[in-house]
Amino acid sequence: MTIQANFPAIKPSLLLDFANTKQLDSRITYTRASTATFYNGVTTAKAEENLVLYSQDFDNVYWNKNNCNITPNTTTAPDGTSTADSLIENTANTIHYLSAPIGGGVIGQVYTVSIYAKANTRTIILLYTAMNGGGGTYFDLSAGTIGTTNGVAPTSSAISSVGSGWYRCSITYTATITSGVNAFQCFLVQSGTTVSYTGDGTSGVFVWGAQLEQRSAVSAYTATTTQAITNYIPALQTAASGVARFDNNLTTGESLGLLIEESRSNLNTYSDDLANAAWTKVASSITSNTIVAPDGTLTGDKLVEDSANAAHYVTSNAPSVTSGTAYTLSVYAKAGERSVLQIVPSASGFPVSFANFNLATGAIGTLSGLTSTSITLVGNGWYRCSVTVTASATTTASVNFIVQTSSSASRVGTYQGDGFSGIFLWGAQFEAGSFATSYIPTVASQVTRAADAASMTGTNFSTWYRADEGAAFVDIVLPSTAPVDCYPFRITGASALVFGYKDSGTLVRPITGTVSGNGVSTTASYKASGAYSFTANEKNGAVNGTLAGVTTTGAFGLNTAVEIGGFNSSAGKLNGCIKKIAYYPLRVTNAQLQALTS
Repeated sequence: MTIQANFPAIKPSLLLDFANTKQLDSRITYTRASTATFYNGVTTAKAEENLVLYSQDFDNVYWNKNNCNITPNTTTAPDGTSTADSLIENTANTIHYLSAPIGGGVIGQVYTVSIYAKANTRTIILLYTAMNGGGGTYFDLSAGTIGTTNGVAPTSSAISSVGSGWYRCSITYTATITSGVNAFQCFLVQSGTTVSYTGDGTSGVFVWGAQLEQRSAVSAYTATTTQAITNYIPALQTAASGVARFDNNLTTGESLGLLIEESRSNLNTYSDDLANAAWTKVASSITSNTIVAPDGTLTGDKLVEDSANAAHYVTSNAPSVTSGTAYTLSVYAKAGERSVLQIVPSASGFPVSFANFNLATGAIGTLSGLTSTSITLVGNGWYRCSVTVTASATTTASVNFIVQTSSSASRVGTYQGDGFSGIFLWGAQFEAGSFATSYIPTVASQVTRAADAASMTGTNFSTWYRADEGAAFVDIVLPSTAPVDCYPFRITGASALVFGYKDSGTLVRPITGTVSGNGVSTTASYKASGAYSFTANEKNGAVNGTLAGVTTTGAFGLNTAVEIGGFNSSAGKLNGCIKKIAYYPLRVTNAQLQALTS
């Protein structure tokens, strides 16, 4: 057929191209009485960064050994590998230090220098930079404490134990020099603050994992070799109350259009602060604010196993659940030394169930007892993992996030921990519903995200609507679980014309009062182009190029409004994105219905 035969000969009287314009038509009334999150497809944030080369290979010629020597790979590093080096003083009567030939930074910018260090025959180091005019901080590797400063005092200093006698030491400062200086210097200290002394040729400390980053606090360590590393992550955005969201697919970059969701509540408190006492740690600990999270802030936590032969996990607080209600439990997760996350709904309130998620491959491993599972890449190695399960009792329940060593691990499986390995977690959500919706951050109390509502009324509606005949085209993106009774496009008033899904994913034809046309099953495909066409006594619909069947019963009354994405209450919400809506003021042919939706 020709293009003219395949498509309507006239332009649509209403065209809402949300995916391409990323804005609302001025005739649409839009409301949502709360903030809400989404991905705009544009905004990114700096994630891991390391401007030092050969960050755990101090024997490389890149590193200057000033009156000291490096013996490589002499002990077990914080990551469990035999890659930690010995930094040993020579016999000169002078200063003994390791430095990286990095020039000065950008004047006025904040930088953080860090290194992992462990006491040997020396127990104190001075971490120093020339980028601030020359200054640093002493660290006691025996006591795990911060000492005095030397020269220009850094803005802040920090030391944290990472197990087995290892400490991560860091200083933060503002750069005042642009060139000709060493940004990174690690001095051996004889005792107290004595930096210049006659070395014995054998004494020193263990060192590993140097890092320089342009930020105001130390973040997750990123190893380098020949190239500096700066990673970026798509940043989850927050839309203000009453501001529409236009979402994006982070894997393909596709603009998905207008996001419409029902009201949901996050029943987990302290959703991005798993160090809080609201979360119980079992054979594990939480290192808080150690990695850049999916929202671009340094708020991602690390779940670290201890050295016991046990199950290593963190458990949420215990919200109330109702028997027979479906709940979806989700969290953002990223591989650390371990790469398998197991999500386990509590035996209190839920049937015995679990799922393993491989954070290295993005695959779902062994699972049991769940309604559904999903894993979605959101950028820079972060995945959103979720399980859906129906409550078996009316009681309090919780969710367990467990570190595992295998994608085939059994439920709450045990293993011998090493005291330092783990995974990164952020953004835990516990919501009533059969699939995960957009993330709802919480602190001390549960938080509800209000429903999105969009409509056209009055002359904003009547100027493009034709009552006696017409055709509507709707291109939508649904959640991965088949919806029940959702209505992306609903013309209403004296009677109703609906394009939507009903009874677990059957396309609903034009509906007039209580009379429905024939449907097309779409349960295998949740990204759908659909259309319907009508006259006073004849209606038909199509989805993804497949026709329904002509219905010849029912008459239309005077309609006065259109609801976009669902009823203006919380009922019938799409819980997905509308890419495009077009309305033609004529009854198109069946062939054109198929062409529009193919």
